[in-house]
Amino acid sequence: MTTTNRETALANFARISRIPRCSGQEGPIRDFLIAWARELGLPSKTDQAGNLLVTVPATPGRETAPTLVLQSHLDMVCEKTPESTHDFSRDPLRLFTDGDWLRAADTTLGADNGIGIALAMTLAEDRELAHPQLELLFTVDEETGLSGAAALVPGFFSGRVLLNLDSEDEGVFTIGCAGGRDSELQLDLEYAAWPEGWCCHTLTVAGLRGGHSGVDIHEGRGNANVLLARTLAELARSSTFNLVDLHGGSAHNAIPREASAHLAIPAAAGPQLAEEMAAWSATVRRSYPHEPNLHISLGDPEGGTGRIIKPQLAGKILDLLLAAPDGVMMMSKEAPGVVESSVNLATIREGEGRLTILLSHRSAKEAGLAWLVAKTEALARLAGAKISSGDGYPGWAPEPDSPLLARVQQVYRRLFGQEATIAIIHAGLECGIIGAKNPGLAMLSLGPTVKNAHSPEERLHLPSLERFCPFIRELLASYR
Repeated sequence: MTTTNRETALANFARISRIPRCSGQEGPIRDFLIAWARELGLPSKTDQAGNLLVTVPATPGRETAPTLVLQSHLDMVCEKTPESTHDFSRDPLRLFTDGDWLRAADTTLGADNGIGIALAMTLAEDRELAHPQLELLFTVDEETGLSGAAALVPGFFSGRVLLNLDSEDEGVFTIGCAGGRDSELQLDLEYAAWPEGWCCHTLTVAGLRGGHSGVDIHEGRGNANVLLARTLAELARSSTFNLVDLHGGSAHNAIPREASAHLAIPAAAGPQLAEEMAAWSATVRRSYPHEPNLHISLGDPEGGTGRIIKPQLAGKILDLLLAAPDGVMMMSKEAPGVVESSVNLATIREGEGRLTILLSHRSAKEAGLAWLVAKTEALARLAGAKISSGDGYPGWAPEPDSPLLARVQQVYRRLFGQEATIAIIHAGLECGIIGAKNPGLAMLSLGPTVKNAHSPEERLHLPSLERFCPFIRELLASYR
């Protein structure tokens, strides 16, 4: 008998993993799913933003049951190790099994949210499953701002019950999430001539675990941008150098794993400073025992670039970075152990005569989000920086007494003989936006266990997928 099982879902995930799908480049994966739906005789449609809806008719006898929307996003965070030569625009992911876990060689796995896509496909293909009408909703550009969900217009789907397949803990059902906004600070740069007899050296912070800036922020993982600022401040206490440029981080929703700065240093001082940085690296590592691969180093001399950032302005940049908020800002009083508000000092970029710093704010409360943005705007004014803050996305207010949650709990209890865990998470989910556009829509987020999303350490727990597959199948069959 054909059943929705782990092997079928993994086979579909392997098919998906051969298709590049970084944020903003979802065309190939969307085309693949349209062709897949056509082969199954399933109607599909897209909207102007590129979101895709595939409709799966109800099986006989379930036509009057409520339509269920199974929602996942098409894009993935594209992160890789420093030594990786992987090209996310064309190379398939290289999957491998590591004990009970599925991983990708040197890159993010894309289980966030590729496993959601794979599960939706697997359920649609299951000829033995009795289910109501299903609407498979695949959104674009979730990872860089949830713009696909924001572009959805009422009426694109008809279902009034939505199961978001983007949660990352099996047996944990999410009923609420934080909202978020990004703030971008810009400083116009002024330059001075390269000091005669000085050499260029690269200061590097690397080897950090990184991770999801919502899910993992409470763990206190090292932020490479923060550590770069600390290192520059330490260097400035006893050494003479000039700042040439600096860069760090990769995405607004990823805790930065790497950051670097080019420094102009007197030729004779280089070897001594390299030794000092080695000692400093050991000192910092003791403060981050959970970051065993963290290292801070000063590279060998390189050729000069012909200019430095004016020293007074470089000092202002360093002060700005040192003062910038990062990490957990407040814990929830209503939900013990849950982060209420946080900031991720996400990216630093130098180019075209300006320095751009991106901070990503999250909060379960609108007032908390406004407070974080106001703090960042005040910091920008003090530093003389220009600032722009996006509109962001709303949080998702929990409904602990909803019939949908009661049904999910009942099915889970019947299958596994234990109670499910109900959660409100600090990460952003598309449910907040979709629910705001569709008042009265019943929503819940669920999925198998995925760890270290948004980093090359991302992995999918195979035993959790083994449990999740029969659960989601039973949940759909419970609608009659």
